[in-house]
Amino acid sequence: MVVATVAFCIGGCLLGGAGIFLLLNVGDYQSLRTLRRLRVRSVAQAGGGRVAVEGHIEYGPAGPQTAPVTAEQCAWFHVRLIREPSRHYTSSDDPDHDVLLDFSSPGGFTLADHSGRVPVDPALLDVLNTTGPSVAVHTKIMHKRSKPETLPPVVPREIVDDLRKSERLTLTETRVPRGAQVFALGRLSNGELKRSFAGLTVFSSNSRDKVIASRKDDIGLGARMVVGFGLAGLILAAGSAAYLTTLA
Repeated sequence: MVVATVAFCIGGCLLGGAGIFLLLNVGDYQSLRTLRRLRVRSVAQAGGGRVAVEGHIEYGPAGPQTAPVTAEQCAWFHVRLIREPSRHYTSSDDPDHDVLLDFSSPGGFTLADHSGRVPVDPALLDVLNTTGPSVAVHTKIMHKRSKPETLPPVVPREIVDDLRKSERLTLTETRVPRGAQVFALGRLSNGELKRSFAGLTVFSSNSRDKVIASRKDDIGLGARMVVGFGLAGLILAAGSAAYLTTLA
């Protein structure tokens, strides 16, 4: 009886898992419909509202930038330095780290094709990208007194000297290389490419065709998971329920 009860519970969990995968698949189907419906337009013809464009990263109005951590030339960069744990932590609502540096290069960057270029909101770099390598290049350096690392001049010496034994510094650089190929699906507002208000947003180093192919693969995998979890859960739940009924 104990084994049958456990099997019934496992079957129920598997059926619940099948339901979750089904809901995820519905979201992927909606995303695929959006990708197919919105055809790629040139930057000059994009107009406004929901758009899909393909092109490459170009410099913004401030021109070429030099990333301060790696000294690499790029179109845009962001640098953040945090110290952990926070020296000002007093409750669970407070952050567990102190932000010591947080700045970006001026002017932003643009997305260009044969017809022109459009400014890009850097917030698009935060869009979860599951279809290929990130458009941005990330560099992270962690420094502790017990395990020191060479830090670039952008980190003031007084911050390093002030570090305690129990603390560590984490320096993160995000840079966008000029020339990186991009497929973007978002919202064009006031002449700037931004995240969609709702629904799908894409900012990927893969082409539109590869993004669609990846979404199809996700849907296929999800469908197999729904069928597998559903059948296994149904067999376990139904079989154990029938056995428990005979004991009642």
